[in-house]
This record gives sequence, structure tokens and C-alpha cells, in this order.
Amino acid sequence: MYINKLTLLNIRSYDRLDMEFSKGINLLVGNNNSGKSTIIKAIYKLQNVHSINQEDIRTTKDFARILVDINDISREDALLFSFHDVEQRRVPASEKVAIQYGLYTDIHNVNIRQESYYFDPGETHSIDKMGKVIFPVKQDKDRLTEFFGLPNAETKNSFIYPFFSKRKTNYYSKHAGGDEAFYIGEDLSNITSKIGKISNPSHEKYEEFMRLVKDILGFGIGVIPYKEKENNTGIFVTSSKVIPVEKMGEGVVNILGLIVILLTEDNKLFLIEELENDIHPQALKKLLNLIVAKSQNNQFVISTHSNIVVKYLGVDPAKTFHITWQPFEKEGKDKIPTSHVTEVGNDPLSKLNLLESLGYELFDFDLYSSYLIFEESSAERIVRDFLIPEFAPGLLNKVKTHAASGASDLELRFHSFLSLFVFVHQNPIYYQKVWVFADGDDEGKKAVKSLRKKFPTWPEKHFTNFSKSNLEDYYPATFKKQVEQIGNTRDKQKKRQLKIELTNKVIDWCLKNKGTAKKEFAVSAAEIIDYLKQIETKI
Repeated sequence: MYINKLTLLNIRSYDRLDMEFSKGINLLVGNNNSGKSTIIKAIYKLQNVHSINQEDIRTTKDFARILVDINDISREDALLFSFHDVEQRRVPASEKVAIQYGLYTDIHNVNIRQESYYFDPGETHSIDKMGKVIFPVKQDKDRLTEFFGLPNAETKNSFIYPFFSKRKTNYYSKHAGGDEAFYIGEDLSNITSKIGKISNPSHEKYEEFMRLVKDILGFGIGVIPYKEKENNTGIFVTSSKVIPVEKMGEGVVNILGLIVILLTEDNKLFLIEELENDIHPQALKKLLNLIVAKSQNNQFVISTHSNIVVKYLGVDPAKTFHITWQPFEKEGKDKIPTSHVTEVGNDPLSKLNLLESLGYELFDFDLYSSYLIFEESSAERIVRDFLIPEFAPGLLNKVKTHAASGASDLELRFHSFLSLFVFVHQNPIYYQKVWVFADGDDEGKKAVKSLRKKFPTWPEKHFTNFSKSNLEDYYPATFKKQVEQIGNTRDKQKKRQLKIELTNKVIDWCLKNKGTAKKEFAVSAAEIIDYLKQIETKI
């Protein structure tokens, strides 16, 4: 059983929303207050009718509706919809069920009523502008049956497990009764009962639970004695001293609760808000791997701001939705906030654009917006350590500089970069985002000519020769004698060593005499600085 479609009408910031979900992982990505939680709470209404109520009716409206389509309902699942008054209620006969809630209030907000029912959509149904279900033929009253909500206890085959962002628990129950162990709530106050259940060696998931907890948290944990006739969750530090769970970080409880449910439940729906909260990135990555594995037979709807979550979970066949919010969209004479949902492609470029819209930059993922490749390391170091910071600071943290081992290595190095980009991202997202610079000698000109010929769709300026034969010719006049000595040296090995020594000396001089160095380089290296500033305007 899984949620196939959600329709909202006049709910909070949504005037109208139609979403179709994946049977596995569904990511809701957007800024704070964009409308992610509304989607999750609307689904959760199936199991907690109070998660959305008349107070959530859109401002200026006096009614709202929520419609949830559920697919692949087995005979066992069908019993969930007859939990109350089984004999008097109709059990769905098909593999599909649609549940609709109506919220109403009059202009004085006095008479409030909520209607909920389910029906067998044996015929294709549609939703009109008022949110009402329309059938091709006259609707049969027998199709509508009062619906009281799904059970919220594991012993009654509950369907939805909520993990909400405001799940911090101020009180942890010290009683380990059966009702506590199997109750499903919006917090984890009953974590001790849940841990006690699975930490028994006879439990079929015991060994896997202990392994995952130690692997993700870095330490083992279990039930500990607390006070007379009471137990708690925690760890032993000595044979008689313990640290209870409330003395640990909030992330520990969240991880434990999620691991327990993931291991013990299948064919369920997990509603998770901001999974990354209070969890260290290393632990988060391991938890995400567990979610991927469990998504083979569970459905997840997860809201997030995290690039790590998007990277690990946002791959086929998962669906990723971008939720945006317009604070002053006109509706009649009023201006009220309106949310919109757009499904994002699973290709790397679409994911990159999504994360950039949230304020991330490639640098945040250990990637860069662009790359500069130089013929030799001396040019790369001067540009990286001094010219960019002083003359083109807009490139800081956005470009990565690399050095080839001579002109003959430029083309191979450039091909390697393109191959890497295509391999890692499955898409050449760095198209026209790499610049190659070679010296102005014959060998450098030959390398640039070859690159321009082999990559004709790239602008020629992405493959450039400096006007001078060597990078050292752009050093300030202060180093004229050392530059001449390098030019007169014929031994390649000795020449290379002299270049390295001079580069180190120039950088050291720049750092100690920053004002003078900047003034002199502005004249001597004006050509290179101009190239950098041009690139700065393009990224």
C-alpha cells in the first residue's frame, strides 16, 4: 500500500496542489516556510485527523479539501479502513481507495464541521475547481463511507510513521509496557520501550540493530536501570554508573527511533521532516544508506534543506520536488502567500540548479563553478595565491586552479577533466566552464591551436596563449635578473629548479610586501589580470 496522489485545495499557502508520488523515496526541497510541512501534515491526517484542521483553511476562504489516493491495497491493508465499527462499514473491494476530507467554517467561524470518507474509485475520478470528486456517471451514495482514520499502533498494523522536525522530547517514559512499546506518536518519549523490544537477543532484528547503532552512533546503547521499578535508555560508563539518553544529544534519540522502526517495519509510509537535524554528516550518510535499502519495500516522504540528503536520496527512481513560496501573490483584492510545487529532474544539472536556488554553491560540495588550467605550476601558484585574491576576489571558492606539466600535457589534462566531469555527473555540466592558459612560445601556441580544433563548440577565449613566452616575463622588474638567468639556462632540469625557487621567492615577497607587490603586478601582469577579471564576470 502506498500514497499515489495528493490533492490540496485552500490549505494554508496552497490554493490548489496536485502531486503524484514515487512508491519509494520522495524528497520535498525548499526554503523555510515554503510549504513542505503542509504536504507532510496533510498526508498524516490519514492517521491523525488533527494534523490539519479548520485553522489551516486558506485565508479569505471558508472551505478546504484534502484528497489522498492510495494504491495497491491488499486484503490485509483493507482491514485498516474498517478499524472502527467493522460490521457496519464497507471494506474497499478494489486495489485503490481515495480518501477526502472537507473542512468548513462560516464567516463568523462558529459552525465548524469536518467530513471524511472513503470510496472505491473503480471508475476514474477527477477533481473539480471546488475540490469535489467527479465520476463519469452519477455518484452512488454507497460509494461514500465515513472514515475515522488509520490506527496508530504497531499491534494494529499501523501504516504511517511520523518523524517531525519539532520532535524534541522533554520527557522520556520510564515504563516499558506493551502499549508503550507499540504506540506511534509524533515524538520519541517511548524510546525505552522500543529499544527494550528490539534489544532482546531473541528479536529477529537484534543483531542488525546492534550493528547499525554502533556503526552509526559509534557506540552501543540499550536499556539501563533508572530508579526503583523504572528503566531508561542509555549507556554504562562503569559497572554501576550510567548516562541516560536525556543527557545525550537530541540526534541520538532521533537516530535510535528511526533505526528501530526501519528495521522492524515493511510496507509502511515514513513521513520525515528535516532528517539532517541534529545528526552529524558522517552518521547522516550511513542512515541515508539504510533508507535507500529500506525504500525497496517502504515509502518515504522527506523534507530537507540538505545537499547531502539530496545527493544520497535524490536518484532514480526517487522523486524530488522543489517547493517555492511567493509572499505577495494576488488573489482577488487580497495579497496572500502562495506555494508552488515543481518536480525536479533526476539529472545532475537539475539537482545542481535546485541546490543553488537554496543558496548552495559548488564549493559546498567540494566542487567548483569553474576550473583554470595552466601550462606550468609556477603560473598556477602565482594566480592562485596572489593574483586572484588581490585582483579578482570574486573567483575565490568558485574556481579551482590546476597545473599541467608543460604544453604537451595541456590537451591530455583537459580531456581528463572533461572525462571526469561526464563520469561523475553523467552530464557535461562544466561545458564552457574551463579555461586553459598556455605560454606564448611555439609549443604553447601549438597546444592551444589543437584544443580549439578539437573543441570547436567552445569559445576560442577558453583556450588562450599569453603574449609572452614565459610566465616569469610577467613578474615585476624587481626580479628581472633572476628571470634573465632562467632564460639563459639551457639545462631543462636546472631551469625547472630555478623556476621553482623564483616562484617561491616571488610569493614570499608578495606576502611580505602586499601593497608594493599589488601595485607592481598591476603593471607587469596586466594582461593576466584582465583575463581573470573577464572570467570573474562570467561565473
